[in-house]
Amino acid sequence: MTTPDVHANFQAGQRWTYRTRPGEDTSTVLILRRDDEPTGTVLHVALDGLRLGNPHLRGGVQPQLGHAPVTADALRASVLELIGTGGPLPADDSGYRQWREAADRGEAGVFTLTLAEILNLIGQAVAPAPVDGLFGKTNRR
Repeated sequence: MTTPDVHANFQAGQRWTYRTRPGEDTSTVLILRRDDEPTGTVLHVALDGLRLGNPHLRGGVQPQLGHAPVTADALRASVLELIGTGGPLPADDSGYRQWREAADRGEAGVFTLTLAEILNLIGQAVAPAPVDGLFGKTNRR
């Protein structure tokens, strides 16, 4: 459809291709919501088509990320092509509501990284702990 420019007007319901991580070439990003805050625009996005390692899930792979708050600059640096508008939005907005409540208390932030960098960061955070444990020893004999 269209490629982004420096002044892309991101809106809820838009679906974009983006600079994905290797092996996630079909992944897309859906804009869930736009909040124009005093500190700048916050875009709430969902990603699908992922192969995000998550040992807490059956099969160890998370195929989607339901909510991530990102700056407009971060999204602009990530997206490639607008492939749809007016798409249906998920009925479950609990991720946004949880973020909003924390943000209103000054306890939540916004990602300034590209989408691929966010996914890498999340992947590192949920990776299994080293076999030797946090302090380099175990109770195993």
